Amino acid sequence: MTPSSPSLRDDVRSDFFADDVATSEPQPRRARRRLAGVSAAVAVCVAGVTAASLFTGQPTAAVAEDTTAFVPLAGAPTTAPVPTASVPVPAGTPVATPTPAPTSAVPAAAPTAVAPAAPVTTARTTTGTTAAPATASATAAARAGSTARAAAPAGTGTTVAVAPAPLAVVAPAAVVSPAGARVPVESFGATGNATTDDTAALQRALDSVPAGTTLTFRAGATYLHSNVLLVRRNGTLIDGTGAVLRATNERLSTLRIDADDVTVTGLTLTSPNTTRRWDEWETTKVWVHAADRVTLRGISVKSTGGAGVAVTHGSGQFLLDRVTVADSRADGIHITGGSHDGRVVSPVTTNTGDDGVAVVSYMKDGVPCARIRIESPTVNGTTWGRGISVVGGNDVTYTNVTVRDTDAAGIYLGSEGDPYWTFPSRNVLVDGGTVTGANRNTTKDHGAVLVYGGNAGTMTSDITVRGLAVSGTRGTAPWDAGVLAETGAGVQRVTLQGLDVRNGARSTSWTNARPAVRLLSTLRDGVPVPDQRGW
Repeated sequence: MTPSSPSLRDDVRSDFFADDVATSEPQPRRARRRLAGVSAAVAVCVAGVTAASLFTGQPTAAVAEDTTAFVPLAGAPTTAPVPTASVPVPAGTPVATPTPAPTSAVPAAAPTAVAPAAPVTTARTTTGTTAAPATASATAAARAGSTARAAAPAGTGTTVAVAPAPLAVVAPAAVVSPAGARVPVESFGATGNATTDDTAALQRALDSVPAGTTLTFRAGATYLHSNVLLVRRNGTLIDGTGAVLRATNERLSTLRIDADDVTVTGLTLTSPNTTRRWDEWETTKVWVHAADRVTLRGISVKSTGGAGVAVTHGSGQFLLDRVTVADSRADGIHITGGSHDGRVVSPVTTNTGDDGVAVVSYMKDGVPCARIRIESPTVNGTTWGRGISVVGGNDVTYTNVTVRDTDAAGIYLGSEGDPYWTFPSRNVLVDGGTVTGANRNTTKDHGAVLVYGGNAGTMTSDITVRGLAVSGTRGTAPWDAGVLAETGAGVQRVTLQGLDVRNGARSTSWTNARPAVRLLSTLRDGVPVPDQRGW
């Protein structure tokens, strides 16, 4: 879901390589749309402990602590069993029997006193793989409830209208538990038997426990869900160690976190049998949306039609600790929408459909991503895209990187223009590690490292790549480390230092912005390369 690799125009590149001009790569497109959030009616507390909630599918973006409102995404299935008003609770747990609310189907086109209908949404896929910018401020609009979408890698350019699903009203059982308690999701009717749709029970659990209570999933169990699951209560704690959360509808397969101070530990999440790369955020397996202080620790994503993990809409102070992603059709980890002040520690991505770990900042989001540190990332192959990237962002650091077998560049830093219009990258450091087998795709000339100024009128600056061992770059690639500025786009103060290049591309380094680039203390097959001091 990150921007495409740059299109190196033939007329520009012919000045660089008079003897060998590679074919240019068409720059794909990706479109992002927003999905308008919708509000729902609120349950009324009974005897101080009984809660009734609305549940069907796609949530509004901003919900008060004691309010539960859940409105279906356009096209949401309605196959989930309607839960009864009474579900099992642990022995000894006080239970207040709620008054059942009637189940009703409300036509989407007819707003009622219960909740407004979800609007018809249009989903457009265009040729390309890059999400276009969101149309609202990452911090203001997101927290006001706007929902942006990321786009698919390829498509027909057609627009499809999807009718919203009807709204169902159910009454959950109330479970009273003190803060600090551990409550199994089975208390709310979940089975974890790998055959029953547990969507309603799981959503009821997420909406019912107070802050500080840990919801637990049973080790060895597989819980099915057919719709988006929303975490909207601040302070929710989830322990899924040894359990699997499996989506049965690839288009509504996300665990979306809208609340602050949420921690998810140990859970394995999957959307098996995906058919394509989807453009909706709802196909991202874990989506941190406009939330602060979210921690994902030791979670594993295996197969998804979108990104593995996305952090968007101005989310801040997040921690992704030992997150693994395999077989995503988009990025492994995708940080965008002005998200800020986060750490990503020891992530591992394998066979991602786009970049392994990416920070992307679209100008229409209003502010760039900032102050993000990615420590010891491992990228084990990409089927499209780059290994690690910063396509717009301020104060971003990667340390001790391990990147291998990438379709395009192993490391990609800079800005992109039409149709992506990203911010420039500023004050970016890649400090130490290895890049092996980069730029396998013969239709893309990126090399192992590419610093790229692609958005006219912006200046990518203060970029440092140092202490990197580079080997096995495609031999026909033009360079191992390149710095390229398109017409009208700037790069300045780029430092490439301490590179150890072996069995590499046609040349060790190349730039068309020589005054902006320093190449220092670099070896090629053990032989020192003359320093170049451009600034």
